[in-house]
Amino acid sequence: MVGHMRDVKDPFRAAEASRMLPTESEIQILHIGGALSAAAKKRARREQLENRRYNWVGEKPRWQAIRLLARTRLLVLTSLMEGGANVVSEALACNVPVISTHISGSVGLLGPNYPGYFPIGNTKGLADLLLRAEKDSKFYNSLKAGIKSQGSIVHPHQETASWQNLLKELS
Repeated sequence: MVGHMRDVKDPFRAAEASRMLPTESEIQILHIGGALSAAAKKRARREQLENRRYNWVGEKPRWQAIRLLARTRLLVLTSLMEGGANVVSEALACNVPVISTHISGSVGLLGPNYPGYFPIGNTKGLADLLLRAEKDSKFYNSLKAGIKSQGSIVHPHQETASWQNLLKELS
């Protein structure tokens, strides 16, 4: 997970889902992002102590966050709403599969047929997708294929061409 702890990000949904996983699961939640309140910081520290699967590393410079993201097997986005999360674009650029709430911003970036969506606030749905990604290689590969098929939208050449087309339309 990459994101500051704000209510709109539903920052502890993945930690809660990880508690539902079977004991033999090897899933670990790495949470990168600052606690924007004393209550969030307290909850993250408590979660780290009580939940062996949850590791909060706090706020990191962008380059470190991207480096950590690139080394993961999966990005989890639990936001209640997004216009198109920058971290999803970073995951596309790093070829990291995403499990996301079914929100318009993610659907706009990942496509309507992407297999990694779960309903907003559905902890069990998230836990099921996490476990499926861990245990079902066909499903995990379908997540990777979905990311690969959308990856061109964040390629610098594509972004340049899109800007050029927009500027041409405006002139």
